[in-house]
Amino acid sequence: GYIKLSNFMVTKSYPIFRQFQASAARDLLYLQAELVHLESQYQKVAKSDRDTDEGDERHLYAFEWWHLSQSENCGLGGEQWALALEIRRKLREYYASLQQYNQVSSLNRPKDSEVRTLREWIESPHLGGGCGFIGRDLGGFVQPSAYDARCEGDFVSPVESPGEDDFLSQFLSGPFLKLFHKFWYRHKVQSGPGNKSSLYYYSDEHIHATIGVIGTVASSLAPMISIIVLYVIHSVKIRLGLVCVFTFMFSLVLALATKARRIEIFAATAAFASVQVVFVGS
Repeated sequence: GYIKLSNFMVTKSYPIFRQFQASAARDLLYLQAELVHLESQYQKVAKSDRDTDEGDERHLYAFEWWHLSQSENCGLGGEQWALALEIRRKLREYYASLQQYNQVSSLNRPKDSEVRTLREWIESPHLGGGCGFIGRDLGGFVQPSAYDARCEGDFVSPVESPGEDDFLSQFLSGPFLKLFHKFWYRHKVQSGPGNKSSLYYYSDEHIHATIGVIGTVASSLAPMISIIVLYVIHSVKIRLGLVCVFTFMFSLVLALATKARRIEIFAATAAFASVQVVFVGS
């Protein structure tokens, strides 16, 4: 049940939840509509009070706050002040909802593979799950469950994923890891007869540490290879062409393998190109 699922979320780093973005947006629209209606009512009442004779106390509401706030106690109805207070309360609710919507929308987005794994774990006893939910939320009998594939794009994770989310990290932790698992699975020794789950878990720390090593080695090899090639080749024309090729490849790798900003990529590429120019002129 829920206890088994919550333990899996915590121990295997799968705290994934529905955002209900459409419902939240609809609620904001309702609050906005209420405020528009209240504001329209207030404008009508305020105009009516303002258009009274100068001897009427209601004429002073637009110029003196105290008379407006005491209008109900003076036996003048106090409709304008009551509407102002209602708008104040509704504004607080509206602004709080807007802020919460912004905070939830800025939460991390889980990977599609993580959502798919969580959904399969809930439904599959052979993965260690098979929680046997029978409710509308996770049972999926009357309506789509909370983690149904049709809800893709509406999931958030309240914890920050380790490592970066660049193209290299996505490739190594996705397709490359699947190929590695297929090879490793053939030679992997089962932990014992008590292990009934066919779900294999790879530590995020180990994966991202490996990605960091690969990225560091690749970034070190790029200038070394270009320097060696330019040193061996003596033709100036060929050197200029290789400088253009190496510079383009260097900037492309930075764009795909890192989350660097454009200005940072530009600065690194300029420095890389200036190093190569030394060998062209020598």
